[in-house]
Amino acid sequence: MVKLSFLTTIAILPTMTLALIALFSTKGETTSAVKITCDRQADVPTVIATLSNQKAAQITPILSFLPQYFSAQEASVLCSNTAEKLNAIYSQDQMNYLASDTVDAKPVVCAVERRGLACDSYNSQMLFSLNEPVNPTELLYNMLGNNFKGSQLPSSRTVSRIYTDLRPLWWPF
Repeated sequence: MVKLSFLTTIAILPTMTLALIALFSTKGETTSAVKITCDRQADVPTVIATLSNQKAAQITPILSFLPQYFSAQEASVLCSNTAEKLNAIYSQDQMNYLASDTVDAKPVVCAVERRGLACDSYNSQMLFSLNEPVNPTELLYNMLGNNFKGSQLPSSRTVSRIYTDLRPLWWPF
């Protein structure tokens, strides 16, 4: 009888401890929110993410629609559309990477679920395309905010397309 009581205590005690830890740790947490919008930064339409919680807010530029690739009107429209698409992607927790590619002889930028996927694959969503013939890797690299690009443009000899990880953006700060 004593053995049974001892075994029951051993089985229940860790469960109760975990439940109490979970209860107290969630009380102290702050909720974080990510809002993706199009804003003008240095007079360039830019997709930005605003990460905020109860204590602070952080603005992070994601993509700038640069004048060497887009007319002023086209840049504004594409920026707004891209922000809406990225907001939907974020809310559904679907895509984790930005990628560039050539689809139907046009340079495109898309969101993909994982590395290795092309912009015309099943688990991708086209964000925008250009009518001008430009290198899609260079296009995406030049448009990316500083928090998302490496120190130099990837070599076309080493990679066929770059994948920019968006997950750090979604992590609460």
